[in-house]
Amino acid sequence: MQADVVQQTSGGAVQLSASLPDLILLKGAPGVGKSTTAKLLAQHLPSGVRVEVDTLRQMVVSVDWTNQAEHRSLLALSAQLAAGFLRTGFAPVILVDTFSGDKIDGFLDAFRSESPLSRVLVAVLHASEGVLRGRVRNRDADGFSNIDIALRINQEVVRDVRPFEMLLDSSDLAPADVAATILTLARALPVETSRP
Repeated sequence: MQADVVQQTSGGAVQLSASLPDLILLKGAPGVGKSTTAKLLAQHLPSGVRVEVDTLRQMVVSVDWTNQAEHRSLLALSAQLAAGFLRTGFAPVILVDTFSGDKIDGFLDAFRSESPLSRVLVAVLHASEGVLRGRVRNRDADGFSNIDIALRINQEVVRDVRPFEMLLDSSDLAPADVAATILTLARALPVETSRP
């Protein structure tokens, strides 16, 4: 049985959980390191599952990468999938997507309807413009390559960060360090902020 601890903050006592959240969302622009970070996190979480929303989208025979309604539908499906993995005992679920615009809100609503008591950590990765340009430019031929869209999403996630999201600059960090930082944040996740 995991013990909860209490940490004092300027706002009073905050209850912390010694266990990991059920769902770890990795959000950010293409090129910030979400997929690599997810793979490294998964190595530390052998009872978990790693879900890439883009992989689900690729299952659609005639996927339209610009169709936002289709993307939202597949995010709702991925919320159901994440909840299903949790119900069958696989935890935590590491789920990767850009979650551009307000898509995370619909995803979390769908996930909460399936798994209302689950704890969630949202890690928002971003990078400096120069670093992001270099990463996108040097991607594999089949990787996302539209630098303008990547830069726009990168700016949006920083500008529109929500109170429950953990913002992490991956510009000067090795992928293993990004994963280690997220694990540290996950282990210290306050119970009161773990339910976005």
